Amino acid sequence: MILSSVLTKKTIKTPLAFLPFTFFLWGCAEKVTYDFPPACPKVSILPAASDYFVFENNQDSLPHLITKASIIEISGNCTDDPKNEKNKERRKRNLSYQDYIDTQLSVTLQIQRGPAAQTHSFKIPYFIATIHNGKVVDKQEMIAEVSFPNNIDQVKLESKKLMFKVPATTARTPDGYELTVGFQLSPNQLEYNRHHFGSVQYNSY
Repeated sequence: MILSSVLTKKTIKTPLAFLPFTFFLWGCAEKVTYDFPPACPKVSILPAASDYFVFENNQDSLPHLITKASIIEISGNCTDDPKNEKNKERRKRNLSYQDYIDTQLSVTLQIQRGPAAQTHSFKIPYFIATIHNGKVVDKQEMIAEVSFPNNIDQVKLESKKLMFKVPATTARTPDGYELTVGFQLSPNQLEYNRHHFGSVQYNSY
């Protein structure tokens, strides 16, 4: 069963813009005249934050599991920001400008209701961080809300599409930027993941 429900909350204000996809559509009327799409930034899942476990009474065994969530897919695509077209004239005149790559992302979670759960509804926190040359420059925290139907203990939850404006080089490639996705974990949850799971490699697009 696939559901779709995500609340977003902006936590850090930076020059990078973060907008719900439906809100950004106002800028799409201006056509950018390129024959091929720009290069997407690297997008990856943070291995230590790829799973989310909640246990009752700190008893980390299956009978005490309240809920578990995993990031199972990240999908998306990239386009030139419509305003890049205006920068062509600025470039010819040797004026300052900044092009952007509009990157759309959708995150799919698999969420399980454990045997110790006393409710059918859960809120799962996760984040998408923007990394520039190895440093976090922006972090968006989201809440995935899920309600389990009767007799169902596992669902897939697909987020709404989110838009990131990533600074680009003149060659239409990300200017040292990449995106990382993970669950927002407590210190105990992070330690549990590190202790129970080895290093996992994820493909990025």
